[in-house]
Amino acid sequence: MSVVIRLNIRGRKHLAFHKVVVADSRSPRDGRHIEILGHYDPLAKPPVPAVVIDKERAMYWLSKGAQPSEQVASLLKKVGIVRPQRATKPKKKKTVEQKKARVVANKKAAAAKKAIVKKVQVKKIPSKKKAAAKAAKKKGAKK
Repeated sequence: MSVVIRLNIRGRKHLAFHKVVVADSRSPRDGRHIEILGHYDPLAKPPVPAVVIDKERAMYWLSKGAQPSEQVASLLKKVGIVRPQRATKPKKKKTVEQKKARVVANKKAAAAKKAIVKKVQVKKIPSKKKAAAKAAKKKGAKK
């Protein structure tokens, strides 16, 4: 089950407000949801906060792998919630000696391929007509 954090539209025409919900990605936009994290009112006046989100629950769902929509990601940034970054293993840097050894190995492999190509001689298979003509000449020379 893929979990997403998205906006659920409420209100009426020209007076809409949104709920920030955690839902299964397969459920409809205004349909079934798992949990309500908060709300967003784009028409709110300055003394009333436009975005209210439960930070603890949002961090919980993000840590569990929930993917926020673009709009919710920007709202989370406004509230001060930073998405947890996945830890990746740092790539090991190759030393100069390893690079030189790899170059030498590549050169040896290329030289071996060239030597094999020289040893193998491609013989032409004579066509049936030419083979028959040669055989006829040999028989004529013997008589």
